[in-house]
Amino acid sequence: MLFTCTFYSDISDLRFHQCINTVRQCQHLPIVIVDGSPFEVHKELINTGAIVFRETGRFGSGKGGALREAAYIAASLPGVNSSTWLCWQEAEKTDMIRCWQDFLFSEAVKDMDDIITPNRDDGSFKKSYPIEQYHSESYGNYYLNSVMRSALKEKLDCNVGNIDWHFGPFAFRQRVTNLWTSYKGNSYDAQLVPIVHGIRKGYRVNTDITVPFLLDEKMKEQEEGNIEFIEKRLNQLNVLDPRVKMAWNEEFYCD
Repeated sequence: MLFTCTFYSDISDLRFHQCINTVRQCQHLPIVIVDGSPFEVHKELINTGAIVFRETGRFGSGKGGALREAAYIAASLPGVNSSTWLCWQEAEKTDMIRCWQDFLFSEAVKDMDDIITPNRDDGSFKKSYPIEQYHSESYGNYYLNSVMRSALKEKLDCNVGNIDWHFGPFAFRQRVTNLWTSYKGNSYDAQLVPIVHGIRKGYRVNTDITVPFLLDEKMKEQEEGNIEFIEKRLNQLNVLDPRVKMAWNEEFYCD
């Protein structure tokens, strides 16, 4: 079961078309979309055949609130049980559908796994992403993995492999949905802080899966050399990463 959240100002948005392509690839994986777009866009998403819900704000505002709402809906659908994998990805990461289908039900995933944090193959990452994003996210991953190593050494008796913190996609068993739905952050921290708390609580996190994910070339063309997107990456390093670091020492927010 896949879940995501969307907002597009109009149907001419490149990301809207990437989202449509993503849904078309979901032949064997149902996808839940919580959408906050204007009526025209929302109607087009419904017509794709995805499981589309209008964003209500019941779980808070921003990306975090929509992510929590989508996770709650996906976890509550008929046929979903405590062992069901709920897979989050940004709707524009079309090629990730191929990656989920290749590894999700393979021997790489163990029965005792609670959370999966797939890593990007470095060659595919460098080839398909805007060069600024490749370097900023590589640096951010080195930083956050160093933070994790230090926290695990000092306080926790467990071994967790390196995590591709800035990739985006992750998966968890329905039984640990509360890690995400109980968190209150409203940006990218809503994806990552629950992973930190999951590790601290002793959940089994599978960090061993590497995927040959390729970003669509049109997105690279739009973002590379674009000051707006470069500053977005810089903001993630300056705001998101310190918030993730803080999560290693803060009080637990859920049972």
